[in-house]
Amino acid sequence: MPSLTPQSPVRSDHRFIIKMAAMVLGGKIVPMPSEFDRVSRVFSKAGGSWKRVFNGSVEDINLLKTVLKVAFKNGYLTKTEPWK
Repeated sequence: MPSLTPQSPVRSDHRFIIKMAAMVLGGKIVPMPSEFDRVSRVFSKAGGSWKRVFNGSVEDINLLKTVLKVAFKNGYLTKTEPWK
């Protein structure tokens, strides 16, 4: 079994969150598994479904984008340092 690293996580929801964050936030966050867990929980509690996301549901993908934007704006995602 491969080891868990923030850059290549084992969980598919974490991998998808990394891809979405790169598209929506432009690489402005540091990948942290604990923060991805929180995003995943909030997404699910807001009515999102990972099964529908992986089946291509536009509504669920837009909900995930919104959750990521709000988490970034409110400081729930670790931001990269400006000099990097």
